[in-house]
Amino acid sequence: MIIRRAQLSDVDVIMSWRREREAWLAARAEDQWSIPLPRSAVAATVSAGQTWMVFDGETPAATITLTAYVDVDGLWKPDRDPEALWYPEDDPADALYAAKMMLPLERAGDGIGTELLDWAAGRAYDAGLTWLRLDAWTTNPRLHSYYRRRGFRHVRTISTRVSGACFQRPAQPYEPGRRLKLDTG
Repeated sequence: MIIRRAQLSDVDVIMSWRREREAWLAARAEDQWSIPLPRSAVAATVSAGQTWMVFDGETPAATITLTAYVDVDGLWKPDRDPEALWYPEDDPADALYAAKMMLPLERAGDGIGTELLDWAAGRAYDAGLTWLRLDAWTTNPRLHSYYRRRGFRHVRTISTRVSGACFQRPAQPYEPGRRLKLDTG
């Protein structure tokens, strides 16, 4: 499988997976992703080079968005923002942040999600960062268990945020020979 930065032509595929997952979650009585994700938000992360696509041959197989923390003014507020997911003492700049990992339902259970998270932890490691972090939907304990089984530790839950369950795992090298190969072409 090849992984490459997403292109604007991939946005429709990502949005179709999102709609598919929204319906699947709703059928399971889960409220996750009940807030619409605007196409423009996906296009913005794609345009910024933050979204990645996995291809199995010519077929899109998964996506993930990776961002780094940007401290615009270089200063930390002395008071903790109660809505913030990561606090100054967490050293937010020392992590890569994974979000919007999706794959089509037909690929569920084939291990690509685990592989993608391992690859993302390798990206963090290669960048000299300590952590791979993510926030998960606050009311989805099945998803929390999924991340724990993949080496993530629950840090805190910001109950006022719909996606406020904060998890992190150490960055680690992505071993050569694994399933994902970076498209360098």
